[in-house]
Amino acid sequence: MRVVLMCLLLVGAAGTARAQSSAPGRPAIGETTAFVNVHTITMIDEGVRRDQVVLVRNGRIVATGASNRIPVPSDAVVIDGQGRYLVPGLVDAHVHLDGDGTRAGTSRGAFGDGPLYLAHGVTSVVNLRGLPVHLDWRERVAAGDIVGPTIYTSGEFINEPRVHTPDDVRREVEAQAQAGYDLIKFHEVYSRDTGLLTTEGLSLDAYAQMNETARALGLPLVGHAPVNLGLEPVLENRQPLAHLSALSHVYFLPVRNNMSWLGVTAAAFAVLTVIAITNGLASIVNRWKVLAPPPRAVSRVRELAGLQLLAAAGAAASAILFLPGGPLFDSSAIRLVFTALIVVMGAATTALVFVMVRIWSEHDTSRPARVQAVAACAAGMALAWAAAAFWVPVVWRSSDRGIEALAVRIHAAGIPVQTTLVAYDAIGGPGRAALVDDPFIDYLRPDVQARWRRLRAAAPRFRYTDFMKKVAGALHRAGVPLIAGTDAMGYPMVTPGSSLHRELELLVESGLTALEAMRATTVEPAQWLGREREFGRVAAGWRADLVLIDGNPLEDIRRLRDPSGVMVRGRWLPRERIEQMLNALVSGSE
Repeated sequence: MRVVLMCLLLVGAAGTARAQSSAPGRPAIGETTAFVNVHTITMIDEGVRRDQVVLVRNGRIVATGASNRIPVPSDAVVIDGQGRYLVPGLVDAHVHLDGDGTRAGTSRGAFGDGPLYLAHGVTSVVNLRGLPVHLDWRERVAAGDIVGPTIYTSGEFINEPRVHTPDDVRREVEAQAQAGYDLIKFHEVYSRDTGLLTTEGLSLDAYAQMNETARALGLPLVGHAPVNLGLEPVLENRQPLAHLSALSHVYFLPVRNNMSWLGVTAAAFAVLTVIAITNGLASIVNRWKVLAPPPRAVSRVRELAGLQLLAAAGAAASAILFLPGGPLFDSSAIRLVFTALIVVMGAATTALVFVMVRIWSEHDTSRPARVQAVAACAAGMALAWAAAAFWVPVVWRSSDRGIEALAVRIHAAGIPVQTTLVAYDAIGGPGRAALVDDPFIDYLRPDVQARWRRLRAAAPRFRYTDFMKKVAGALHRAGVPLIAGTDAMGYPMVTPGSSLHRELELLVESGLTALEAMRATTVEPAQWLGREREFGRVAAGWRADLVLIDGNPLEDIRRLRDPSGVMVRGRWLPRERIEQMLNALVSGSE
């Protein structure tokens, strides 16, 4: 009874609703739109609420409930769902409204690509490299002058050389907050003309200041991982990550801030290779000249140095197979082989030390033999040192146990992670073919279509998407908030709108249920942005961002792909109207 009385106060006298079509333009102030005969997935609970009424006024949901409890005003614009499903509008939390990663702009002016998002039920986007023009687009969208999803935007990337000191960083974050940007993006700085400008990255103090200032101002922050600093500062500063792959750079394969280990490994391997080549040539010459065989100790050096090289080469080959993206990334057996080969290399080096001591104690041993023994010992010890201190631990980080351990730490730090799995497919994953054939590419600007078609040739097949799906599943099981983002227009073949549905399918393949995948594109983005009472649910008081679909997406997430209609900020766009908007992109594209 309380619900009924509240609705009467909100919408006026109840009566039998008159069914009529909703005008595609802006709803009149005070006009009520009523969705009737719909099943709702509210994202408040885990089930489907059947035979519901949802009332919308002035861009907000004002009431929801069962048909026999929610009266529909007699003058309402009625949208008869005919048993379809009404869900919250979707969010792509990682898009680029300018640029596709090839240093060339891709987006239409005045957010002209907005209909592509709406056609797929995307009613909010988070732009992760903002300019002042994007603030203007955001206001025009909010005012209804541009028909498109609500825009939340960061400012320009924060990193050196734009800023250096902690004071520089603090002033930059404060300036972006004052300019009205919605969030902060931490990312390497680059320009279209000169390429990457960031070389060393922020210092630890400057990085901590960036996180601290953003948090003090109530600005969400997201970004790449600080590869020069490693994982620990990310956990300590609780920095949300813009990609799952950021974890590769600071945990699974942290090469950038461990270049010294890479250098030691390469130099030692080169020394052993030179020794092997020298010994091979010497053996050929000795046979040709029919010379006496070398002393046993010298032969032993050659044998052990060859064993070192073979073990190191075998370890390197196995690492290629199972490191992130490798064809056997999930094989524990190959990791055991790698570890065993490192042990063999260490044993050969130990034996070589004793042989070297013996050679140097024998006065008749030649100088070249002595030098070779020292070089082989030094190279072997360097390789063993690098392997024990760096490579073996790194190799096991990407094992099942290593991934689970990382997931627990990220959850304990309270860090949300954007997924962008579809971007890895675009680079060369198993789903690239579907992205290449996406029919919605034909709605992009003609020059962008041409550029992308030139890239449609078959790309190398990697299993990096599969590896990152495994990471996503582990993070989810550990309770880490996953936020669906695509990097739309940040990579070729990642098309606005349609790419989000591929992202959701990849999340389901990662082990999420359909409901959990939907949460990643509704509730989680809202909570990360601090807008959890603004959008992401079908509930009274929330923004009227709604998607009407034919089937139950909890049974098959792919049913979200083809909406019957979309409401964005209270503006109803039936499928026919959306198709008209898409056709206009083709006929009037830039």
